[in-house]
Amino acid sequence: MPLVSSIQKFNKRSMRLFDKFYLSLQRLLSRGLFFIFGPLVSFAVFKIYRIRTDNLSEVRKQYRKFLNQDKGPLIICSNHLTRVDSIVQSTFLNSIWGYWVNYRSLPWNLPEKTKFYHSWYFRLSCYLGKCIPVLRGAPSAESKRSLQKMLYILNKGDVLSIFPEGRRSRSGKVDTEDFSYGVGQILKECPNARVLCVYLRGKKHGGFADIPTKGEDFYFKMEMFKPKSDLKGLRKLRDDSTQIINKLHSMEEEYFSL
Repeated sequence: MPLVSSIQKFNKRSMRLFDKFYLSLQRLLSRGLFFIFGPLVSFAVFKIYRIRTDNLSEVRKQYRKFLNQDKGPLIICSNHLTRVDSIVQSTFLNSIWGYWVNYRSLPWNLPEKTKFYHSWYFRLSCYLGKCIPVLRGAPSAESKRSLQKMLYILNKGDVLSIFPEGRRSRSGKVDTEDFSYGVGQILKECPNARVLCVYLRGKKHGGFADIPTKGEDFYFKMEMFKPKSDLKGLRKLRDDSTQIINKLHSMEEEYFSL
């Protein structure tokens, strides 16, 4: 085997081992410091910003049920309107104690690197908050590396949260025309994964914004969903992604029909 080829294979293998160690260390440190940053985040959401939802206890009960009712990795797919949707979602899904008892239930998130990793404060917050930074439009090698990280944490039993639209919806509605196929790629590589679709939206001032308005009351609904497609390869990848987007769109239509 040529020396260059051997070095390339060694580097790829070493990088995978490094990423696994890095993610395991990140998870360990995140859990070790959760008793500090967890209550702080919860206090900010519920007390400082006074964000709430009418059916909080039912949401948490449902989430526990979805976690335990079937085997296999769990991917949360949500609509995306504000910069802190993942934080609001996580504080609704489980209590501080619930996460401490089952830390795998605290979802890993995928913040866009250029928007959330520009200062040490955001870097530290994302690190302790179980985040894997992703770069939109990244080179193929970097995208594959990010995908491998996602698959690793899923296969370890942790929950992964993704915004299948790929970015915040400027129209304030689920974008059914221009969206990412990222979730389809994950399902292609992890076909036994379950999908939990989540639709959340502020009832008072819902829509595209940096952060929700103080005192916002959120509508929150979730449903298990299994894409079904007889297609193969890239067409199946796109079809699965489209079905998930359409499911979120139907949940949105249900909200506006209330």
